[in-house]
Amino acid sequence: MRRAMAAALLALVLGGCAVVPPAPPAALELPRQANWTLQGRIGVQSGEQSLSGQIHWRHRVESDEVLMTSPLGQGVARIVRDAEGVALEMPNQPTRRAPDAESLTREALGYALPVAGLTWWVQGRPDPGSAFETTRDAGGRIEQLRQDGWVIDYLQYAADARPRRLVVTREGLEIRLVADRWQAE
Repeated sequence: MRRAMAAALLALVLGGCAVVPPAPPAALELPRQANWTLQGRIGVQSGEQSLSGQIHWRHRVESDEVLMTSPLGQGVARIVRDAEGVALEMPNQPTRRAPDAESLTREALGYALPVAGLTWWVQGRPDPGSAFETTRDAGGRIEQLRQDGWVIDYLQYAADARPRRLVVTREGLEIRLVADRWQAE
């Protein structure tokens, strides 16, 4: 009995001296912005199709307007989400409508753009409405996010801790996004 107590005491004392790795620094969590505007560059690769150009995204709680233009500034596609659903406008084509952006872009473009998820992912956050897994860097920022079948790799953060460069992939679709200017409103 005495030996067992001595062993337990020794284990407790030695355990108190053990080196415990420091916890990673707390993530630089920015407050979620309800309204924001993002301007940057986008590249979409799906099989043989590819698109690159500028993106101008104006997000409001009740609406989104995403304008994608060619490198020369010509409108390629405009997606508008409001209380009545989502509309897609493309040059020389009738406006298409659907209840959500993913089904609308899948029908019109042949691949689904995850506009609902991107609303969160461009802010460096998972969509709170579905399960996710994250890997964080030494600074506590999200390095990789997996959600709804998508893999989001955060390649660079801006000085204000907002994601600057990210790559979103799923089943043969790759979306590269560079945020050149971000404005909370």
